Amino acid sequence: MEQREREVLFPNGYVWFVLVSALDIMLTWIVLHVGGREANALADRVIFHFGLPGLVAYKFVLVIVVIAICEFVGRRNREKARKLLSVGIMITCMPVVLALALLKLHA
Repeated sequence: MEQREREVLFPNGYVWFVLVSALDIMLTWIVLHVGGREANALADRVIFHFGLPGLVAYKFVLVIVVIAICEFVGRRNREKARKLLSVGIMITCMPVVLALALLKLHA
C-alpha cells in the first residue's frame, strides 16, 4: 500500500473559508457595479489598477496565506490553529453580511 501524503488539518474549515472568500469577491464586485465602493484601502488600490482579475488574485493570495499559517501553527498547536481559522472565517463573513445588507437596502 502506498504511503499517503500528509493531509491538511482542517479540510472542512478550509472549504468554508474559501466559500466565504469567494462570496466576498462576488458581492464586492456587485456592490461596485451598483455604485458602492471598496472599504479596504489596499483592495481598492488593487481593483483600481488590476480590476476583477486583480481582486480575485489578491483575495485568494490572502486565503492561501491564512491556510498556510493555520497549517504551520496547527502542526505545533492544533487548537490555536483551529481558533485562528474560525476567526478568519468570522472576519471574512463580515463584509459578506454587510454587502448583502447594502444590496438589500439598494434594491
